[in-house]
Amino acid sequence: MEEKKKRKKKKNHIPFRLNILFLIIFLAFSALILRLGVVQIVHGEDYERKLEATNKVVTKVESVRGLIRDRNGTLLVGNKAEQAIVFTRKPDQDTQDLLDIAKKLSQYITVSTNKKVPDGALSTEQVTERDKKDFWLALHPDKAKAMLSAKEQNSKKAYNLMLDRITDRDLATLTTADLKVAAIWRKLVTASNLTPTYVKIGLTDKELATVGEHLKEFEGSIDTAVAATRSYPEGEMFFLGNVKEIPRHEVNNYLAEGYNRNDIVGTSNLEQQYENILRGVPTTYTFMTKNGKPVGNPIKEEGRRGDDLVLTIDSRLQKAVGTVIEKNLRKFHSTHANSAYAVIIDPNTGEILAMVGRAFDPSTGKIVDDSSGTVLKAFQIGSSIKGATILTGYQNHAIPGLFDDKPIKFSKDGKPFKSLEAIPTVGPAEALEYSSNVYMGRVVGNMAGFRFYDHGSYYSVQVFNGPRFVHAFNALREGYSQFGLGVSTGIDLPFESIGYEGPLPLDSPGIIMQFAIGQYDTYTPLQMAQYVSTIANGGKRLAPHLLKTVNEPSGDPTQVGPVKYRYEPKILNTIANTKEQIDMVHKGFYLVTQGSHGTARMLGALNAHNRSYKIAGKTGTAQVNTDRGLDNLAFIGYAPYDNPKVAVALIVPETHDNHANLYIAQDIFDVYNKLYPGQLK
Repeated sequence: MEEKKKRKKKKNHIPFRLNILFLIIFLAFSALILRLGVVQIVHGEDYERKLEATNKVVTKVESVRGLIRDRNGTLLVGNKAEQAIVFTRKPDQDTQDLLDIAKKLSQYITVSTNKKVPDGALSTEQVTERDKKDFWLALHPDKAKAMLSAKEQNSKKAYNLMLDRITDRDLATLTTADLKVAAIWRKLVTASNLTPTYVKIGLTDKELATVGEHLKEFEGSIDTAVAATRSYPEGEMFFLGNVKEIPRHEVNNYLAEGYNRNDIVGTSNLEQQYENILRGVPTTYTFMTKNGKPVGNPIKEEGRRGDDLVLTIDSRLQKAVGTVIEKNLRKFHSTHANSAYAVIIDPNTGEILAMVGRAFDPSTGKIVDDSSGTVLKAFQIGSSIKGATILTGYQNHAIPGLFDDKPIKFSKDGKPFKSLEAIPTVGPAEALEYSSNVYMGRVVGNMAGFRFYDHGSYYSVQVFNGPRFVHAFNALREGYSQFGLGVSTGIDLPFESIGYEGPLPLDSPGIIMQFAIGQYDTYTPLQMAQYVSTIANGGKRLAPHLLKTVNEPSGDPTQVGPVKYRYEPKILNTIANTKEQIDMVHKGFYLVTQGSHGTARMLGALNAHNRSYKIAGKTGTAQVNTDRGLDNLAFIGYAPYDNPKVAVALIVPETHDNHANLYIAQDIFDVYNKLYPGQLK
């Protein structure tokens, strides 16, 4: 009986224990489910990102850049294949590993010591002072560490402290051989993990063979490949620009846009301006990694070559104008004609057809290309500005009635402000034909509130130097800016000069008259071209541009692909003048070349000989070196005069009055007429 009770009591305890066990299991599973929910719902995205970052590495390799052609389809910038050394950085390679690779590689390839080397080549001149400091630290790790105290060595600023403490004497210990290694090393240390990076492009056959024989020494980090570099079948033209490594001060901006640190990018002019178009779509490689090391073959997503540019430039005209300028510089070199700059433009669209500059190199005595001066150099342009002066005078209700052209004197014994020759009766058109300085002086004098008194043989002037003068001076500059003078032209280049703007001459108010005849502020040939185009087309200031179309890559490299984008003319502003006022300037410009007293009547005579078209325009002579008798000789003009199809702006700086500007102008119009027969009729 007693035994039976014990068994029954024991049996009653078993369900209770099972219940406790089930409760514990239930609570454990609940906690597990809750934890799983927290992991998946609360922290799921974070863990997923960490998993992706841990298991995947994505790298990009630049595609071949797009081509650049002229308006006729002539290839200006292409791509050529060159042998190259490629470095692929492994995740576990540290600075010393890279130093060892650079030292080995320096035994098999050449590194130039010249400043100018082909794109992709290596030179010790590429090694900056900061590169030298970094390299010195890599060469001398023990010495570098000794520069710091124990406390400083554990500081986050330790590396920067070491850089600051490297002296010029330390850097002077770097030999030429060291610098050659440094030129290679700087390429290696800036490479991203698992991203193929060009170390040197343009290997000689000997270098290619030597590196190929020693590839095993680099354990897969170094290989040879074919790289595409830029070629210039028609010669290098400044507006095309350059491609180089990303400039150090811009690295972060490019990295943010998905570039690799060592990518080749456009660094000037059109290559830089249209980088996003020419670059194309990079090829993407996705590596799976385990413990930080790649496993298996990467997944490849093929990129696409960059789109092509078709320019407004006519390379035939570009070359022909260069020949014209060189011929005339040689002809007039004895009269100090040392340089000349010309811009040829379609005044109705803003399309730039040619931008040419040439100059004598004083060190060699040879004529060199200086075409960048058309956008980067500025000059006083003399009387060429008078068309803008008259139209600004109209805007400010300052055009005088007819009067006799006589000298203006600010004091009885002072130096008179006068024209080259006296004119009996002068109005706006005649003022342009004769290039009357006095007329321009009267225009801006009226704007400034000056009072003129006729003394028979001259005019005296009462000058008021106050708010009205300040307003007049600023109004004249504002008027010129409507034509693009003294302001950005809006050209599709990353940089252009806007010229020099002189200070407000409150102590010499008479300078406003010099300003009105183009002898104060300075302007670029490109600004001059925009100015004359604005008059030629009836008052619309169009942005000059070099891009005509963007085209898809063609399957046939000799053909232009389909158009993706067409540049449409951009009107920046319309000048505040009536058609009648603009026509008055047109008439004056016509009389300059065709009138019996025109300052460019010689051009009219040249033009009349066996030529079926007529030019209108305005000369300019700015006295820039009176001691030596040197002037800037300018010309702006268009043809045909009654239906302008082409406009020309040019300047021959600091030369004697030899009419070089007119001979160059006529030759340019003739060349254009031959290339585009029938357009100037």
